[in-house]
Amino acid sequence: MEIQTYDIFNPNVSHVPRGLAGKTILVYGGNRTGKTKQGTRLPKPFYLGFEAGINGIAGVDFLPIQKWSDFIKVNKQLTDPVTLEKAKAKYQTILFDTVEASSLMCQDFVAQKAGASSIAAGNDGFGLWKEYEQEYFRQINLLASCGYTVYFISHEGDRKAVGNDGKEYKKIYPTGDKRSIDPVCNLVDIIGYARTNGIDSTSGEEIKSSLYLANSIHYHAGSRFDFLQGKIEEFTAENLEKAIADAVDKQATASDNSTVDYNQYVEEKKVDRLTFDEMKEQVRCYVQVMQKDEALFAKYKEIVEEHLGVNGSVMEANSKQEQQVDLILDGLMRLGIDI
Repeated sequence: MEIQTYDIFNPNVSHVPRGLAGKTILVYGGNRTGKTKQGTRLPKPFYLGFEAGINGIAGVDFLPIQKWSDFIKVNKQLTDPVTLEKAKAKYQTILFDTVEASSLMCQDFVAQKAGASSIAAGNDGFGLWKEYEQEYFRQINLLASCGYTVYFISHEGDRKAVGNDGKEYKKIYPTGDKRSIDPVCNLVDIIGYARTNGIDSTSGEEIKSSLYLANSIHYHAGSRFDFLQGKIEEFTAENLEKAIADAVDKQATASDNSTVDYNQYVEEKKVDRLTFDEMKEQVRCYVQVMQKDEALFAKYKEIVEEHLGVNGSVMEANSKQEQQVDLILDGLMRLGIDI
């Protein structure tokens, strides 16, 4: 069995994946700006309705999310290795509508789990804010890590900001408390601010909204892609998809690095790992060799003590100590002993 260890002198080289697969997007704005409608027009959508956002949109697969536990059950099906392949064959775009509504459900869930009447009342009045933040991020990060296009939706609010002159002012910002919307903003690849353009004075018809993709002093936006255009004049699913594709191609050209499809991107990032039992078996093989030499066996015990304590034992370690056993095996491998 070939065992690999992390080697900074033989690293992977990053590539940018083509297409929408694996991209995470937050679109926010006022009512009737096309946030949900255009999201449902992205490839193979599935709508997570924390609020009633598709009442006027027909033909979209959805489940109404009334409690955070509902979302956990759905998220399990979307991300569990047992059902992941089947889910990804059916869905590509997961619409998460909205961040604020979902955060309130998550707060209720965490409070109920602790037997408290509210987040603020939990933990003997000190609050369950950290537990709430961890639970929220754990679930959205799990969803965002499986290769879907995850499309978060939020309403338009504001937040205090400080200008270059040191004075405070209000900046347009997606709604949600800092423990929910900030992790989403940090997680996503693209933040777009959708803004209405009013009514055409000649036809009397509504002009399609614009989507702003570059940050400004007036509103919060931006992306991880250096070459993403700063504004999509007519906000449509097709125009958003094209803007992302163009940005990825330009970034690849500028860095003299080719793009890859998402499956290849995942393969490049994948780390082949031994199972917990396989790691313990490899350690056992090292012990058989090292116990024949007093100095080597002393080194073995030193490595085990570093990670499992003075009386620690790899053979008696449980699955919750998998990372510690992994580090012990890594330390043994770096000794360069043949087994």
